Amino acid sequence: MKKLENLENKTVSETRTETNSETRTETETKVKTTSKQDTVILEVGDDEIFSVKEMGDETRIKIGKKQFRVVENNDGVVVFKSSNSANEESWPKRKSHDRFQGHLGGLELGFNGFLTDYWSTTLEPEENYLDLNTTKSIVWNLLLPNINLGITRHFGIVSTLGLNFNNYRFDHNNSITKDEYGVIGPLYPESGIVYTKSKLFTSYATVPILLEAQIPVNGSHQKTINIGAGVIGGIKLCSKTKVVFDDGDKQKAKAKDDYSLNLLRWGATARIGYENFQIYGTTYFTPMFEKGKGPEIYPYEIGIALTFN
Repeated sequence: MKKLENLENKTVSETRTETNSETRTETETKVKTTSKQDTVILEVGDDEIFSVKEMGDETRIKIGKKQFRVVENNDGVVVFKSSNSANEESWPKRKSHDRFQGHLGGLELGFNGFLTDYWSTTLEPEENYLDLNTTKSIVWNLLLPNINLGITRHFGIVSTLGLNFNNYRFDHNNSITKDEYGVIGPLYPESGIVYTKSKLFTSYATVPILLEAQIPVNGSHQKTINIGAGVIGGIKLCSKTKVVFDDGDKQKAKAKDDYSLNLLRWGATARIGYENFQIYGTTYFTPMFEKGKGPEIYPYEIGIALTFN
């Protein structure tokens, strides 16, 4: 019995000595072996769920907030369970600002219109029924939180899914209609009626993919000027016209139709800003209407964006 007691005391003493030795040399060991260590990490969001790190004769296993150190010494394999305070010091958590985070998901608000050529908005005389009141032609986009693929800490690829809502407010006393052949043309009200509001509304599901570069401000890696550019694709969800007029009583009329709009479209988009505030612009290279069924015009939009991150 006494021998067993002495053996237990010896084991406890060796364990304490081993723990103290590991505590004194832990930082030094980590610095020396970081470049050589094999690591497997499973993360969900910013939380590290499970990881295994090989560091020479020591293996560190982390499950949630629990950390175990498996050490091979002269007595065989010994397992140490670290305290929460030790976890924070010896196993630092990867912080979100140490990784690339793009600036794309959020809310965008701006103006939209039509281009007839590069940098030109001038329509042919026979197409002037598509003239827009630009100050009332509003676009807004809702973008989901973006997906980030970092190449470096301040450079990477960012993408998301979004919804695009366009309001094209006509400047003249007309709407648009589609004839039996699908050709788009003007629709004028009956004599004596004036449209107080006339617009074409469209909605699209969008997928933007951008390359983003970030420039740190005043030496801070957390505050950056962001510049992004890339491509955007869209698929049409809905289109309709709406007119408001007064014939003694205020009247509203809506008409849903595809209006020979192209189902799919793609273009280029770019943005620049500081932190969560951006100025963005998008232009589409796909004509708004199907070939031969409407004027050859190309949608564009420009505005401001507030990002989630």
